[in-house]
Amino acid sequence: MAINKIQRKKVWEEVAEELQRLIIDGHWAKGERLPSEVDLAKEFGVSRSALREALRSLSSMGLVQIRHGEGNFVWYPEAEDYLNPLMPRLMADRDDVLAIMEARSMVEVKTAALAAERATAEMLAEMEALLGKMEASRQDREQFARYDHSFHKQIALATQNNVIVKIYEAIEVFLVSQQLQIVYYSDAIERGVNDHRAILEAIKARDKEQAAEAMSAHMERTYNAILENTRKEERH
Repeated sequence: MAINKIQRKKVWEEVAEELQRLIIDGHWAKGERLPSEVDLAKEFGVSRSALREALRSLSSMGLVQIRHGEGNFVWYPEAEDYLNPLMPRLMADRDDVLAIMEARSMVEVKTAALAAERATAEMLAEMEALLGKMEASRQDREQFARYDHSFHKQIALATQNNVIVKIYEAIEVFLVSQQLQIVYYSDAIERGVNDHRAILEAIKARDKEQAAEAMSAHMERTYNAILENTRKEERH
């Protein structure tokens, strides 16, 4: 059995992850001004330079707006923010949507298997928390889609493979846009909860084969749902 090297994170990366968690969990409302850099640095017990690097990272992700002379503000994208000028054309074409699902299957099935091997206890706890948030958001489909996306991203992070994470981040805009579309299908919520529970249980059990199988089944069911719903739309 190969022994994986311990990945040491920089302080600013840990601060960025904690800030991201707080923002996603709604600790601060969208548009709310964050505490001063001095106060935040003191809260986290880090230097101001580490805090600033974390804020710059979140700014590049679109989670924080840095307004010079005013402060730092929480700013996460809404559904319409993802629909840039290229997105309506891409997402309107059924073949393109299905092509995205095929690409996702290639990446995410192997990702789930690696996560089963490498996920830390903290990462598993975060997946469990995100699944709980999905279940609690059954009546808010857009919020459900965001937690769905965060769940898949956490699986990517659990591989502890920076290349996989970068690939995931590179196609993130397509994934979120797709999830915001899929979540309005009639059976999307129950299917999503059940499929994600099966994936998580396999990852928690450290069962690589079962994790890959559960993710593959999820991708296939989602693919078929897209195909069925787009055919209905075309008939009308």
